[in-house]
Amino acid sequence: MRRKGITLVELLVVMVIVALSAGGIFFAYRSLVKETIRQSLFAKNEQDVEVLLTSLRKDINGMGFGVPVDRLNVGTPACDGLTAFSGSNSVVGLALNCPSGGDELYFLNLATRSLRNSGCWWVRDGSGNVATEGRRWTLEDCPNSPPAGENLICLDVASKAIANCNSPNTLIFTMGDRTSIGDFAVRYYLSNTNLPRECAPGTFNLLKQVNGDAVAQPIASCVAVFRVRYFDGQSYDATIGDINNLRAIRLCLLMQVGGRMDTQMDPPNGFEQCGNIVINPEWRWYRWKLVEEDIPLRNIRR
Repeated sequence: MRRKGITLVELLVVMVIVALSAGGIFFAYRSLVKETIRQSLFAKNEQDVEVLLTSLRKDINGMGFGVPVDRLNVGTPACDGLTAFSGSNSVVGLALNCPSGGDELYFLNLATRSLRNSGCWWVRDGSGNVATEGRRWTLEDCPNSPPAGENLICLDVASKAIANCNSPNTLIFTMGDRTSIGDFAVRYYLSNTNLPRECAPGTFNLLKQVNGDAVAQPIASCVAVFRVRYFDGQSYDATIGDINNLRAIRLCLLMQVGGRMDTQMDPPNGFEQCGNIVINPEWRWYRWKLVEEDIPLRNIRR
């Protein structure tokens, strides 16, 4: 006799198969979404690293911009010593192994503030004619002449000593509404205050502090290591005797990219020129970007 319909056992078997298939599809979809989010976060963080490096290159490359010759010296600032550095006769200095969590970089650069005409400068030639040089920090063209109402600092073309702004053969720089060159002193340093939750244990925020400002500017988060060295064209060191031998600043950073991973991987354990890295065991659950590059200096020759 031919049976019609299906039995309860057959129905249960079909339901189990469907449930298992649906569960497999769900977990596969969840894993795909999770991996997509992780990869998206990784790509975003890689872009953030490049944005950070572009900002650092611009700021450090301009070290000595608009600085008179009597301040073109290498200093030895103390940790958390921006105020003292701003009043010294130095244009650059390093404080090593600070309690804040790493090295601290100090320097002077009249283009470091985001004033309207930051980055602009002018040349008054031997006949008294003024020509515009540089570009605004916004990449706009500079005014044809030094802007009225802004404070200026002028240097003799040959000696780089302070000069009268109306004298021929003069370099002219603007300080905006600032009155002291010490207001353009900068400190880069690490701090673990207000660290985002997604950062690995033992990491820091990289901050930029400009003398006279009440609040430091956050530059990057989840930075494990920040070290700086001088380069004289042959070797890298934390000290340098003659500033005329200083060719570049070596930046060494270890930065987290992306959030915590499901699998472990060994982070980099050292820099080529900035020494070894003490690895926190928790760092193996995160992805890292090792940055080590020379930033050339063009404005610090006597």
